[in-house]
Amino acid sequence: MARQTSKSRIYDHFVNGITSGALSPGDRLPTEKQISEKFDVSRTTVQGVMSRLVHEGLVERFQRRGTFVRAPDVRNDVRVDLDIHNIQSFESEIAVAGKNVAYKLVELSRSPCDERIAAHLGIEAGREVTSLYRTRFISGKCIGSERRFFSPHVALEFELSALDREGVHMIIERDMGIVIGRIDAALLAQTATDEDAQVMGVDPGAPLLVRCHSLFDTKGDMILYGESRYLEPFSFRYTATVRG
Repeated sequence: MARQTSKSRIYDHFVNGITSGALSPGDRLPTEKQISEKFDVSRTTVQGVMSRLVHEGLVERFQRRGTFVRAPDVRNDVRVDLDIHNIQSFESEIAVAGKNVAYKLVELSRSPCDERIAAHLGIEAGREVTSLYRTRFISGKCIGSERRFFSPHVALEFELSALDREGVHMIIERDMGIVIGRIDAALLAQTATDEDAQVMGVDPGAPLLVRCHSLFDTKGDMILYGESRYLEPFSFRYTATVRG
């Protein structure tokens, strides 16, 4: 039997507690310091687990208050797990259709993150992170935008010129030397904000398909949290297999 990693032990501990009822909705989880001491791991490891639990809708984090178990009516209890055998970038998926993606850099900045982004990254609100904001084009037509928030634990070593021609997955693996081990993603519907409308050339309130995703390396450490917005009529097509 394979030995559990530290992250797996912590993750299973809290998931089992929540699903068994040992941890009830509204219960406050121990602090990161307490968890790291109990499991004899670094706080970075704990932050990675907490980020995953937030992404899966099992817990929610509040600045200066802590981390709490989410109520069932808040969680998405009806889940469909897709068995994706290979992690592919958006650019790779598009290449299958014989098309290429072009980019326009809107902003690359470093600033304090708000509470929502901090929860996804598993860090404290107000910590400085690097964010990337680009629009995407296929055959000269804007099909949406992407915004990525990099974990402060990741060293961003790449040529800025790569942002004009390369997908983020390529930059992470080829230029930064990080192997992507897992992606957690969710699709949801939103409408265009005033900023979306201005950047993508649509009307405020236009329908958007939003793909929220977290990238982790092979050790389970957070690389980034991202939100990609797609304009109508762009769509995704997925194939899922049932395990026998």
